[in-house]
Amino acid sequence: MRRRTILIVAACLAILAGLLPMVAVAHLLRVRAIAAEQRHMAEYARWTLMRTKRVFADARRVLIEAETRPGTECSPDHVAQLRQIAMDARNVEDIGYFRDGRLVCTSLGPIRQHVPRTPPDVDLGGGFALVLHIEPRTFRSQPMLAMSHDGYTALIKPERLVDVLTDSHMTLGIAAGPGRLIAMSGKGDPRLLRILTAGAAAGIDERHVFASLREPPLTAFAFSDRAQALGRLRNDYLLLLPMGLLVSTVLVGIVIWVSRQRLSPEKELAIAIRRREFVVHYQPIIDLSNGRCVAAEALLRWRRPDGRWIRPDLFIPLAEDTGLISPLTDLLIERVIEDQAELLRADRGLHISINISARDLESGRFLPVLSDAVARSGIEPSQIWIEATEQGFIRAEIAASAIKAARAAGHMVAIDDFGTGYSSLSLLQGLPLDALKIDKSFVEAIATDAATSVVTPHIIDMAHGLKLRIIAEGVETREQEAYLRAAGVPLAQGWLYSRALPAAEFAAFRQGRNAEGDDSSTDAGRGHAGSGDGAITAR
Repeated sequence: MRRRTILIVAACLAILAGLLPMVAVAHLLRVRAIAAEQRHMAEYARWTLMRTKRVFADARRVLIEAETRPGTECSPDHVAQLRQIAMDARNVEDIGYFRDGRLVCTSLGPIRQHVPRTPPDVDLGGGFALVLHIEPRTFRSQPMLAMSHDGYTALIKPERLVDVLTDSHMTLGIAAGPGRLIAMSGKGDPRLLRILTAGAAAGIDERHVFASLREPPLTAFAFSDRAQALGRLRNDYLLLLPMGLLVSTVLVGIVIWVSRQRLSPEKELAIAIRRREFVVHYQPIIDLSNGRCVAAEALLRWRRPDGRWIRPDLFIPLAEDTGLISPLTDLLIERVIEDQAELLRADRGLHISINISARDLESGRFLPVLSDAVARSGIEPSQIWIEATEQGFIRAEIAASAIKAARAAGHMVAIDDFGTGYSSLSLLQGLPLDALKIDKSFVEAIATDAATSVVTPHIIDMAHGLKLRIIAEGVETREQEAYLRAAGVPLAQGWLYSRALPAAEFAAFRQGRNAEGDDSSTDAGRGHAGSGDGAITAR
């Protein structure tokens, strides 16, 4: 991610970090206020239901008491008894007695006119039933409720059911199913009442916060004005606003810190390793005697999520300087085994070279990692070659110990980019090496007037004298190839044959190259040449 992009993203994140906590606090307060109001409504619905049950229990007691009193039906004594029972009751206005479906008398006296018994609207169970909105015949009143049992009926004022003391403006109600409103303390939207009387519910609409509670056959409900519930947020805002500001400040600080860390090249590289943004490309190594592809050098490549490639000569030195080269080496080993295990098992003569840094060579920490990966994959240790630059051999005694351990594990060891560092004949003689790689700068000087052109044959002769296998890097022309073949260099790599290829393309190149034979080596190389980074390796 480019620095400018990171700065823009960090600025946007900082703005969001400042705003989002405040928005979140506002949303949280609103949700809390509505939830609290819904719980408030549910509590009052429960109290309304309890109040209704107490009123109905009182009416049941009255009816049972009326039925058990002795005396002649509708006699003066009977009427007096009914009057006394009604007066003693808290919630019953009048008691009537029916015979053969006709009202005969009430607590106020005998009834002369014909008053038929109204069919019940709600079955309350146990022989008790309820008639809704009945008009009293013995006194003037608003429509009332009539609870009946056997021959007696008790009249109840509907408002007694919702006579619950409230702490704010709200509407309470009791119903006996959809469309059967028994009592309500105020007016309500018909659409909302259909929802509330249908069963247990809780919610919020454009104008109301509401809740209902069902206990068959009754449903109690309560609702209040939504604006009233949200209006109580002001005090909560004053309490939680400092907390929101504190969270915003903390988040902005975190964003700034993270963005600074992200802008650090070291942090960028560490994150990339953790996210495994690296792939391995393979530069073919050609046997000059027959033109066959017999090996490849594994080159680590860093591809960012946005598709950009980071040059190895940028991230490899950074990894070495910051101590990140070790996890990078582990990732290289893992990728190589994942990519090439199947191909290496199919051809035991094929080998892959991996580059080991001076730090890892001296510590030897890479070797157990490599040995475990090789053992799990089922390939031969000899199929993984180890390459180290001359810098890794400065501390000759430590390097010799690491090389011996690697060779004992079955790996071949080569000195890479020979002639560009601190090497000397005595150094080479004192190290148990297997191969030497001629740096591309010496190969480029072949058949030219460059001063280094006279060095190349001496390097080759020295390697032959030490019985080291030789690999030439950076071969780009047929003249260079011919010179190296004539000088007895057995192996070469470079753009004459192919650029570094992804794993699948390398497999295809090798198959085609080896199928064509020696005569097609040059054409195959031209077919794969292209832009790339030559002998830049991931070490």
